[in-house]
Amino acid sequence: MLEAKSASLYEAKERLSEETAKVQRLSTAIDVSADGVAIADATGVYTYMNPMHASMFGYASVDDCLGRSWTTFYSDDVLSVFEREVMPAFTRDGYWRGEATGRAQDGSSVHQSLSLTALSDGGILCVTRDIAIDKRREGQREQLQAMLADAERRDALGRMASSVAHDFANILTAINASARLLRNSNTSPKDELMFDRIVTSCRQANDLVDDLVTFDATPVREARAIDEIVRDVAEMMSNQFSAPYRLELAASDERLVCETDPTLFARLVANLLKNAREALGPGGTVTVRTLRIDKAEPVELPFQPSATNHRGELRHYPAARLVVQDDGNGMPQEALDQAFTPFQSSKGRGRGLGLATIDALLTGQEACVASYSRPAEGTVFVVDLPLQMAGIAVPAAADDSEGAVSHATGALVIDDDETLMNVVCEAAKRAGWDPVGFTDPVEALKVFRAAPKAFGVVVTDRRMPQMSGDELVRALLAIRSDTRIVMCSGALQPPLPVGLAATLAKPASLDDLIETIGAPVDDQVDQDRTQETEHENSHCRRS
Repeated sequence: MLEAKSASLYEAKERLSEETAKVQRLSTAIDVSADGVAIADATGVYTYMNPMHASMFGYASVDDCLGRSWTTFYSDDVLSVFEREVMPAFTRDGYWRGEATGRAQDGSSVHQSLSLTALSDGGILCVTRDIAIDKRREGQREQLQAMLADAERRDALGRMASSVAHDFANILTAINASARLLRNSNTSPKDELMFDRIVTSCRQANDLVDDLVTFDATPVREARAIDEIVRDVAEMMSNQFSAPYRLELAASDERLVCETDPTLFARLVANLLKNAREALGPGGTVTVRTLRIDKAEPVELPFQPSATNHRGELRHYPAARLVVQDDGNGMPQEALDQAFTPFQSSKGRGRGLGLATIDALLTGQEACVASYSRPAEGTVFVVDLPLQMAGIAVPAAADDSEGAVSHATGALVIDDDETLMNVVCEAAKRAGWDPVGFTDPVEALKVFRAAPKAFGVVVTDRRMPQMSGDELVRALLAIRSDTRIVMCSGALQPPLPVGLAATLAKPASLDDLIETIGAPVDDQVDQDRTQETEHENSHCRRS
């Protein structure tokens, strides 16, 4: 009987161990989830919260949030909406899904999607995701649409001004020449004074003509990711490519930051897409590609061109390349050359200004624009701009034969807060890196000094007790000058250390971290990672 009892107890212990292991695995998975997860009791007080949920609201530690009511994370206006609309539906149905705007620790807004589920004990399970990126993208698209609308208005004014200036200049030339001839043939002092007034007035009118000719002709350049502009314009114009036409977008995996006039560039992309669409026959396709090139290299063409046009010059590399290709009716040489001339159109409609935007973009801008066409086979436009990153030229990819560090898959992560260090490590891992995390920057520097080529990216905090992020950046660059360093901190006030590849303000969502860290140049992460079903509490080795 004792043996049976002992066996029964042993089986119960084994089942308990299995259940405990399951709970631990579930807890680990929730702790490292990209979504925020929290549980509030029947009184609304948080009894559980994962690190992502706390980080989303700007808290460094989960302990800072536990024991507080969920209502303290929202403004009075939002709470009134909860009381009036959300809670009645939640009480009736036992769940609610929607969007809400929370309030971070520093008072900033936290745009989130929410999923609330009622628990049997009267508590609430909350699963939330930071949708700030989506909101920002939506705002950028709206801004782009406004920019393009304003550009069209300015374009119309510019066309009117150019047209008036052209005709007015001809009239002034005739008046000025006639006045000078009459003055030379007339000796009357009174008449000479009148002719001098006419000539002076013509000179003043000529100055006005010059102002009209140069109306809105000065590009305003700034560092912008042109791949994002191309993607936004393509999305905005996608409704013009309904069946039987197709628009295919192949965007670069790398952010291509160039110094250019974003409005002019957006107009250029929109006009290229518009012209390509109008050239298509039924079932035709327009293909748009953005990529990085490290030296002057020809574009692959789907046909042997019979018409070409090259404008501008590019002297510095690496560069960002935009390729817009269509399989439409193509153009002969005369029509291709005419396409760049204002007020000339080969389509029998329109105002003939679309590709004249290219010359406006090239004004004072280092860039190269090449076009290739063949009647009945299609047209390809290629725009090359030198890459920039925060005003500094982006270094070209290193040669593979020398064991280029750009192909390293190691990521060095430094943050004196272990929870945030783990979150950054998880982001780096999801981006395709092999992260190594440290809470002590001094120890991290020792590891980097021992194997500087093992790391393709370094992500560091700024304010740390052992060594500041600024000191660490200088030390890292002294060891290897081409180190790609991302500073992720809640203290990004200038002056920032020289040599940073990117910055990211805390609190940062996992998606923001992944986007900012970026992927390795050769993302050949083992496929076995996708088959992992269990995660350890820490997703990186730490000191």
